[in-house]
Amino acid sequence: MTDDNPMLSSESSPHELGKHSGVRRVNNLPLYLAGGAVGAFLLMMVLVGIDRANKSQATAQATPVKHSDTTQLVASITGNRTGGMVPAAVMVPPAPPVPAITVPIAMLDDLEKPPLPRRLQETAAADPTLERIRQQKMQLFESAVKSKTAVPIPELKTHAGDSDQRTKTLQRIDDANAAFTARLAQLEGGGEDKPAALSSSQRNDLKSFDVTNKSDRWQLGAQVEAPRTPYTLRAGFIIPATLISGINSDLPGQITAQVSQNVYDTATGKYLLLPQGARLVGSYTSNVAYGQSRVMVAWQRIVFPDGKTLDIGAMPGADGAGYSGFNDQVNNHYGRIFGSAILMSGITAGVSMSQNANSNGGVNAQPTASSALSEALGQQLGNVTAQMISKNLSISPTLEIRPGFRFNVMCIKDLVLTKPYASFDY
Repeated sequence: MTDDNPMLSSESSPHELGKHSGVRRVNNLPLYLAGGAVGAFLLMMVLVGIDRANKSQATAQATPVKHSDTTQLVASITGNRTGGMVPAAVMVPPAPPVPAITVPIAMLDDLEKPPLPRRLQETAAADPTLERIRQQKMQLFESAVKSKTAVPIPELKTHAGDSDQRTKTLQRIDDANAAFTARLAQLEGGGEDKPAALSSSQRNDLKSFDVTNKSDRWQLGAQVEAPRTPYTLRAGFIIPATLISGINSDLPGQITAQVSQNVYDTATGKYLLLPQGARLVGSYTSNVAYGQSRVMVAWQRIVFPDGKTLDIGAMPGADGAGYSGFNDQVNNHYGRIFGSAILMSGITAGVSMSQNANSNGGVNAQPTASSALSEALGQQLGNVTAQMISKNLSISPTLEIRPGFRFNVMCIKDLVLTKPYASFDY
C-alpha cells in the first residue's frame, strides 16, 4: 500500500522530514515578557491590597463605635450627665504665672510690744518726738487698763446734825426710783402717756376732748395725707375673724383666731392684703369686776399662711355689732353666794340659841365654864362665818367665750404694706 503523503512515508528519514515539513522552533523572548507582565501585575495587586488595608484601619479608628443599645449611645453623647442639660465645654485658661512676692520682715526692738506699721516705723525713725509721744500714750493706756474701776459714793453720816441731809438724800433716791418705775411702766405699756384720772365734774365736760391748745379754736393743724402706698388698710376698718381657742376669765392667757374673709386695701379694694385663713394671735385679761359681762381682748400678731408675720401692736376685738369686748356666757356664781348666805343664817341661829341658853340662869346667876365656853365659841364662829360670807359675796363672775365665736378686729392704726399678698414671695 502506498502512501501519497511523502511525510508519512516510511522511507523518508527524520532528517528529511524536518527539512521538508516546514516546522520551526519557538523563541523564548515572548515567554519572558509574559512572565514579567504577570509578575508586575501581581506586584501591583499586592501593593493595592496593602494600601487598602492601611486605609480601612485608619477609617475604623476615626469612625465612632456603633452602639446596639440606645442607652449606651445617649451615655456616650452626654458623658453620663443628668438633668436634661448638657453644659458647654468650659475652656479653662491657663493659670498666669505667679509673680514672686517678697515679704519684708520687720525687725522688732522690743518683742513684748506689737510692731508698728511700716509708715509709722519710718516716721518714728525720722522723728524721735513722735516716738516719745507714742511711748507716753502707751504708758497711759497701760495704766488705764491696770487701774481699778470704782464709783465714789459719799457715806451718809448718822449723827444728829446730818439727819436732815440723810432724809433728803433718801427722799431723792425714792423719787428717782419712782420716776424710773413710772417710765418703765410707760415703755412696757407702749410708750404712750396715760391720761390722768378725771374727776366726776370733768367726765362729762366736752372741753376735755379739746387738745389743740391753740389761739384759733376752729383752725385745724392737721392736713390731708395721701396713702403712703396703694396697699394700705386705714384705721377704722375691720378684719373679720373667727375664734379658734376658748376664753375663760379665771386666768389670763393667749388666744388664737383665724381671718374668715379676704381683706383688701381701703382706697380701691383691688389689692389683697390679708388672705382668708391667716392666723391671729392675741391675749385677754382676767380683771373682771362684779357685774361685768364682757371680756377685753387685744390682738397682737398676724401669721400669714406662707409663714410671714406682721406685728399689729394691740388692736382690740369687738363683736359683730361693734361693741368692744366679747360676750358669750357669764357665770355669776349665784349658787355659791346664796348657799353661803343660807349657811351663814344657820350658823347665826345656832349662835343666838347658845347665847339665849346661857342667859336663862338669871341676872345674878354665876356663869359656868361650859356657858362661857359656848358663848365664846358662838361669837368666834359667827365672826369667822361673817368674814367667809363677805369673801364669797365678792366673787367675780366667770366669763367664757366658746370656740367658733365670730368677731371683728378693729384697726386703730394704719396697716401700711409694701406690696399685695402673694404666697411665698420671699
